[in-house]
Amino acid sequence: MLRITAGEHRGRKLKVPAVAATRPLVERAREGVFNHLGPLVHDAVVWDVYAGSGIIGLEALSRGAQEVLAIERNARAAAQLQENAAILGLSERLRCLKLDAHRLPSLADGFPAPDLVFFDPPYDDFRKGGHPRIKAWKLFCALAKLLRPGGCAVAHTPRRLLTEEECAALPGLECRDYGTTSLYWWHRPAEDPHENPEA
Repeated sequence: MLRITAGEHRGRKLKVPAVAATRPLVERAREGVFNHLGPLVHDAVVWDVYAGSGIIGLEALSRGAQEVLAIERNARAAAQLQENAAILGLSERLRCLKLDAHRLPSLADGFPAPDLVFFDPPYDDFRKGGHPRIKAWKLFCALAKLLRPGGCAVAHTPRRLLTEEECAALPGLECRDYGTTSLYWWHRPAEDPHENPEA
């Protein structure tokens, strides 16, 4: 069972889908994510990519996010995610799409631009190296660049697996370790109101 750690639904327990690739972020790391984000969560549009149980997106809603777009290809996991949203009475604020996450950048114009992106692909996408790893990291970088100004993208990976070259693709990328995992944050700079003299 998973537990919401804060906000309107603090302490509520959710079910984990019986899917081998689903690996919910541990509670301590989830608290670390949201402590780092702080007020950015309030009224945010959230994209939860490789959503699994939906715990990250549902935690964001509990903490005041406006809406969540959850991307989960596995039908069993997607069904459990939607059940968890219904348990909390959050179904109207969470939309679940059953599709391959790599299609999301090409469909992005059809959805509200995100303030927050959570990215948690199967560990094997990173551990195998080579093409799966490159493909996964390129997808994260593409999604990060869809953020609204001032937004933040968070990736969950095996501990310190990214190379310096990979990290350099997003200048200012930050990292913090939690046990055997790492969390990477990238904040898109806010637009300078004086940048456009004609505005």
